[in-house]
Amino acid sequence: MKRKSWKKASVTTLAVALAAGSLLAACSSGGSGGKEAAAGKEGEKAPEKKPKITVTIYDRGQVPQGEGDYVNNRWTRWINENAPVEVEFVPVPRTGEAAKLNTLFASNTAPDLIQTYLPSYRNDLYTSKQIIPLDDLIEKHSTNYKALMMQYPLLKKLGYKSDGKIYELGRVTGLQQNVTVVIRQDWLKKLNLDMPKTTDDLFKVMKAFAEMDPDGNGKKDTFGYNLSGNGNEVINAIFGSDTWHFDANGKLYHDYERAEAALAYKKQIYDAGIADKDYLTDKGGTKAQQDWVNGKLGIYASVKITSNLALHQTFKKNNPTSEVAVLELPKGPFGQFSPQVDTPAGSVGVVNANAKDPVAVMKYIDWLISESTLRTLKYGFEGEHWKMGKNGCPEPIDLEKNKKELDWNYEYYTLFGNTVLLGKCGDPSSSYDLSDPVQKELADLYAKGKEVWLSKSRPVFKDVGFMPALPKELQLISTNGFKYEDLFQKAIVSGPSYTVEQAVKEAKEMWEKAGGQKVDEFYTKYYAENKDKVYMAKIDAYDIK
Repeated sequence: MKRKSWKKASVTTLAVALAAGSLLAACSSGGSGGKEAAAGKEGEKAPEKKPKITVTIYDRGQVPQGEGDYVNNRWTRWINENAPVEVEFVPVPRTGEAAKLNTLFASNTAPDLIQTYLPSYRNDLYTSKQIIPLDDLIEKHSTNYKALMMQYPLLKKLGYKSDGKIYELGRVTGLQQNVTVVIRQDWLKKLNLDMPKTTDDLFKVMKAFAEMDPDGNGKKDTFGYNLSGNGNEVINAIFGSDTWHFDANGKLYHDYERAEAALAYKKQIYDAGIADKDYLTDKGGTKAQQDWVNGKLGIYASVKITSNLALHQTFKKNNPTSEVAVLELPKGPFGQFSPQVDTPAGSVGVVNANAKDPVAVMKYIDWLISESTLRTLKYGFEGEHWKMGKNGCPEPIDLEKNKKELDWNYEYYTLFGNTVLLGKCGDPSSSYDLSDPVQKELADLYAKGKEVWLSKSRPVFKDVGFMPALPKELQLISTNGFKYEDLFQKAIVSGPSYTVEQAVKEAKEMWEKAGGQKVDEFYTKYYAENKDKVYMAKIDAYDIK
C-alpha cells in the first residue's frame, strides 16, 4: 500500500531533484551501504576518507541530561554517519555570538561554515573580506542548492552584495508568522470591551486590563501589555516606524516622524502603569512570558506565540477557562501594518575565506537541504518518533520520548530548513492532535494569524528587509550615530523631566554630528542602483507562499 504524499505538488519536482542530488552526493562519498559492499569484495579499494569541515552551531543549553552536548550527541553522530563529509560542530551562544565569532576569527580558528541569523555581522564579515564569493562554488559544485536558487530567485537577492557577487547561503521557508500578538478575549468579554481597531481603542483596552481587575482576584496585579521582549517592536510596527523609508520619489530617507509617534505611545503606556515598570531589566522578555502564562498579562507580543505548543499548554494549564485571540494590529496615523514576518527566504550562512575545502562545505549544504535529511532531523525516525497522521503529515508517537531524543535538535537543520519542501506539513500546526482542545485552539490561532498578519493589504512595516554592508569609513559613523536608542528609553521612563521631543531632537543632532548624512546618501544611492537585485520587504515578502 502506497504511503500518502505529505508534500505539495508544486514542490514535488524540486524535492525529487534535491533527493536525487543528495543520493549522488552520498554515492560519490561512500555511504554505509557502499562500505559494506566494498568490504565484501576482495582486492577492491576501501572508500576514500570523508573530507572534514567545521560548522557553527547555536548552543542554547537545551540538550537533555544523558544526551551529550551540542558537539557530540545522537544527531551529530547520525549526521556524520550519513553526510558526505565529516562535520565538527563549533558551539556559539545565541546571545553574544558576534563576540564569540570575533574571538575565533582573531585566533584563526573560525569554522569553515558560519551559520548566523545576524545580517549586520554577515555584512561585517563581507566588508572585512573574511568570507568568499560563492557564485562559482554553486555553479560548479552544487546540485541541490543550485536547483533551489533557480526555483526561488529570491535566494540570490538575499545573498547578493554590492560587488555583484553572491556571498550568503539561505533557506526557503515560505511566508510565515514571526513576531505575533495575542489578547485575552475572555478579559474583553468580562470588561465589556470590543476588540481594538485603532490605537486609541488599543490604549483604552490595555489600560482597562491593568486597572479593572480582569482576573478577579481583587488585586491590582495585572499588566495590559509587555514593553519588554518584542513588545517594543510591535509598537513600532503599529506606527509603521522603521529607521528608513522611501518617499514618493523612491528616495530613501531617515524617518523621525513615525519614530516620534511610536515613542510617544510607548511613553503613554509606561506613564499610565500599563506595562511593567521594570521592563528595561527584562531584555529578553522572560518576565513577560511568565506574566502571560501566569495569567497576569492581557496582551502579549512575542515571537511565534501561535506555534509554541509547549507555552500554550502551560498557559492553559494555569488558566483553564481562558479564551485567547490573535490581535490584528490596529490602524494608526500612518496606516495599518503587520508585525514583522519571517522572510519567505532568508540568508543564514557564509563560508570562511580560510576554509580549507569550500567544495566539501558545498557538498554538506547540498546534503543538509535535501528533503530526506530535513524530514529525518525534523521528525526523527518513522515508527520510532513519528507515524503518518490522518492529514498525511508526520504525527509524534511519544511526546515524552521526543522531548528527550528529538525536540532539542532543531539547531542542526532549522537554519537551512527549507520547510517549503514539506508543503502543508511545514506548518507547525500540521502535527497537532486536533482532538485535543488545547492543541485545536492553538491550531486555530495559527490559522487566524496567517489570515490577518500575512496579508498584502496590511503589509509589513519595513520598506526594506536588510541594509547593505557599509564601507569601513561609514561603519563608525553608523555605530556612533545609532546610540540614540538609549535616549528613547530614557524618554519613556523619565516622566516630564525628559520629553519625547527632547529625545528626538537630540537623536537628530547625534546622527548629524556623527556624519549620518553620508550614511543616508550611501543607502539612497545603493537602493536606487540595486533595487531590482536586493530584497524589498513590502514587495518580496509575498513572493513565496
